[in-house]
Amino acid sequence: MIYESASSWLDSKSKKILFFGMSGLGKTYVSNILRQTGEWFHYSVDYRIGTHYMGEHIVDNVKSRIMEDPFLADLLRSDSIYIASNITFKNLSPLSTYLGKPGDAKYGGLRLAQHPVDVLR
Repeated sequence: MIYESASSWLDSKSKKILFFGMSGLGKTYVSNILRQTGEWFHYSVDYRIGTHYMGEHIVDNVKSRIMEDPFLADLLRSDSIYIASNITFKNLSPLSTYLGKPGDAKYGGLRLAQHPVDVLR
């Protein structure tokens, strides 16, 4: 840990916070609130990953879903429509959609594994 205690963090001139957790928990929301104060820098690893490394995978995922609809599939095959991901610091939904997030399936969520071993199966 960088700080040995809460008081050493409070006394520090250069504070750092890491938000780590599953998609949909509010990490970006809280980060944006802090950034809007003008006193915090928001470095989003998810934004970097989504824009620099996962863009093609995200778009391919969307295209595979579009291909399930005959009307849209014809437009995509004929290059009549263009699909692109628009990830921003405030909206990481394209990355979350590709990676998946826990929750109710009717809202696009994935079932939580009952045991860590289930994830490996």
